[in-house]
Amino acid sequence: MLRFINDTARNAAMNMAIDEVIFDGLQNGTAVLRVYFWDGEYTTIGYFQKNDCSAVRRMTGGLLVNHKDDLSYCFCADTENWKHIYSQQDTYKAIHSAIKKALSFIDIKCDFAQIGQTVPKNAYCVRTLYSDDLILGDKKIVGSCMRRRGKKIIVQGSLHLDLGKTSIREFSWEFSQNIAEILNTTSKESALTELEIQKAAQISKEKYSDPKWNEKF
Repeated sequence: MLRFINDTARNAAMNMAIDEVIFDGLQNGTAVLRVYFWDGEYTTIGYFQKNDCSAVRRMTGGLLVNHKDDLSYCFCADTENWKHIYSQQDTYKAIHSAIKKALSFIDIKCDFAQIGQTVPKNAYCVRTLYSDDLILGDKKIVGSCMRRRGKKIIVQGSLHLDLGKTSIREFSWEFSQNIAEILNTTSKESALTELEIQKAAQISKEKYSDPKWNEKF
């Protein structure tokens, strides 16, 4: 069973803390997809990136991402149900394929970035193009970053496209269905528990709001 959490808008520290709680609490043989939003303008950076813009540091890699109206997601799984766990490229390809299919469901046609295709390079993730990212016209609209710890992975990413409220709901549910299909299981919607929210609130305060974490590099 894929646990699908269709979450609300929160601040950056809380969003990162919730993702960590989901990852740490993942049970063997389970998978979780959380879709969420931002209650303001924020910037997140990859774990190893230098912080010179008061950003919140993610537990995953990647580059700087500005957040405001984007739809973000967190996917967690382990070796029992995610066959690509040791392949970053195959993991991105599978998840981005699920997103591409869900966008097509709401009549948005996008493409995979091609090998050799370029955009202006800089420190901003959404302006840096990698194989298996999704593009619409000449704009990168989807990219992901991941981290593997033991036999579990966490993938965080964002869709930078204005879908509208009705299409967001349709896209999110279809996205979960497509991930469930890859896992050869079904998707069941589930809200965050009170305990998960309490744990995340504590981690948000003690870690993701703390300069010792955010400015560690």
